[in-house]
Amino acid sequence: MKVNFRPLLFFVFCFWSLTSHAIEVKVQVVDPAAKPLENIVVYLEPLDGQQQAKTGKTLDIGQVNKTFTPYISVMQSGNTVRFYNQDDITHHIYSVTGSHKFSIKIRSGEQMLKQDFTQAGEVVMGCNIHDWMSGYLLVLDTPYFDKTDSQGQLVLDVAEPGQYRLTAWHPQMQEKDNRLVKTFALPENQSIIFKLNQTMAEIPQQQSDDDFYFLSEY
Repeated sequence: MKVNFRPLLFFVFCFWSLTSHAIEVKVQVVDPAAKPLENIVVYLEPLDGQQQAKTGKTLDIGQVNKTFTPYISVMQSGNTVRFYNQDDITHHIYSVTGSHKFSIKIRSGEQMLKQDFTQAGEVVMGCNIHDWMSGYLLVLDTPYFDKTDSQGQLVLDVAEPGQYRLTAWHPQMQEKDNRLVKTFALPENQSIIFKLNQTMAEIPQQQSDDDFYFLSEY
């Protein structure tokens, strides 16, 4: 007897499509006047033991025109950071932040890889030669993160439903711990708006107050 497998295959395909479809979390971050905010880090942390995939990516942090480029970077813990100096002068990059303390000298045109950002936390970076330079690296355990675009928006594709904590962070955000947090159940697609209670502080000016900077031994 000839068996028609088409209905079964169709059912399996539909079931696979439903179970493998990512849940979309659409987020917008705005200031107290409802103006969209760009380059705000937004991340989602699972609270019910959902699996967190390891991404294995390399994050680039440049030194360009004596500034950190970008000013704010974000990565998953355990991934690699590549510092690369595109200026015509040496930079001495450092951080004094907790377990993420480091100090590296990078000459013009050189790059250096760091693979020891294994714990979640905020890394505040500076340069021993150009003391006006400042930058931030946010290390997260979760793979669900991004920065908002010019419309203050982003989309996170989540693999599993469940309870999650959503955080918006920026070092110039004048909220408790520089962040806003929402906790919610995620059974299906969600659209969430973060509205700040306070106006953002100004980002520090990334240039010297004068034309002199220390060059000894460089």
